[in-house]
Amino acid sequence: MIEAFHYTCEGESHKAVNKVGQDYSSSCIINDLAIAIVCDGHGGDCYFRSNIGSQCAVDATLEAVSFFVEKVGDGLITDQKFRAVGPTSSINDAEELSEVDIAFRQLFSSIIYKWNEKIKEHAHTVPLTDWEKKNVPQKYLDEFLKSETFEKHYGCTLMTYVQTSKYWFAFHIGDGKCLFFQKDPIWKEPIPWDKKCFLNETTSLCDNSPIDEFRYCYEGDGNFPIAVMLGSDGIDDSFGETGNLANFYIQILKSLAKEGIAATKASLIETLPQLSKIGSKDDMSVACVCNMEQVKENINLFIRYQIDKAYKELEEIEERIKHLIIRRDSLYSFSDKKSQIDYQLTVKDLQRAVETRKKLADKHNRLVEELPEGMLRPYFIEDDDLSVNSPELPKVDEPEQETTEPVEEVSPDTQKDDTKLQGKKAAKSSTHNRLRHQQITLKQVRQSHGRAKK
Repeated sequence: MIEAFHYTCEGESHKAVNKVGQDYSSSCIINDLAIAIVCDGHGGDCYFRSNIGSQCAVDATLEAVSFFVEKVGDGLITDQKFRAVGPTSSINDAEELSEVDIAFRQLFSSIIYKWNEKIKEHAHTVPLTDWEKKNVPQKYLDEFLKSETFEKHYGCTLMTYVQTSKYWFAFHIGDGKCLFFQKDPIWKEPIPWDKKCFLNETTSLCDNSPIDEFRYCYEGDGNFPIAVMLGSDGIDDSFGETGNLANFYIQILKSLAKEGIAATKASLIETLPQLSKIGSKDDMSVACVCNMEQVKENINLFIRYQIDKAYKELEEIEERIKHLIIRRDSLYSFSDKKSQIDYQLTVKDLQRAVETRKKLADKHNRLVEELPEGMLRPYFIEDDDLSVNSPELPKVDEPEQETTEPVEEVSPDTQKDDTKLQGKKAAKSSTHNRLRHQQITLKQVRQSHGRAKK
């Protein structure tokens, strides 16, 4: 069964200045048509009605897509192999346009036209509000009152996913992320990225030629994603790397599989405002279309992806701990002030690395507990005392004093043997865990779900 949901929350930075949220999202299922949309209004002073622009973009898209699917989609996209197209400005020659490309450009043109009509109607029928008069710089209010076109005042981005029983397609202008979740690879970004969307810069429906900035992809050969997650840039800016964003969305999919849509949405209502507060502080929107049966059937694959990610991070921190132990021990026999400072800094780095390893191991093992019993063993930390117990040196910030006891010399051979021994013990733990981790491979998990390799 195909399900869809969406949620938008106001950003922490907007709450602080009593500014309305500018994101808007929507999702719906009409017969066998599923649609998810996320729009993000711009935050600059001149875009003071971008929250309305986002709503108008959603409405315009729903109208245009419904017509496209009814009149055009089946005949064009059914049986088509996957294809992704970057910003359509790259298609310079009209001869390069396929029949499908032409149809999508007509769809985007229809969305832009409908959006312009809707914002124009709003501008003409809704006078400036008291908040606008008080908070928007006068020069932008004057421009608005004298203008015949209002794109800049209502500017926003647009991201959409559409699925029928025969095909799917997705398109995007602006920033934010659209992720597909499937069996192999676990996740991907199917819509090509636009390099113009960088830091605070983004393409937009209010640009001079927005039709040339749409990116899109489609497929009609029977392959469908298990789930599709659309999120405004307020979400992906909070996670940095896209892999961390994918991990967040997998948490949502796990909640869907175990708790259902109502409980998952209730959790998002609580979680997203907190994420905005500690993360980007921007508005946050998420919209999802998913096959609930397949989400439940493949949930162990998603969990295993999270475990593999945690295990990779553990391998990296184990390697760092090993190098820090070697560096700490190499500095201990020196009595000069610089070496003592380096020693104490290395000990602190080592302590932090050990604490990080403990947190990662706990995370790894909690995920292992979510799998069926016996599928994967927990991560085991061995010989932890090697990295924690560091001999103390005299504090370097104290005045230098003559010592009455000679500093014990450590012969190079003895220190070399001790370092080799501790390095071997640290490596032993890493090898032990690697062998445990490889007991059940990702391929075997997939085969347990009856998946044949292509």
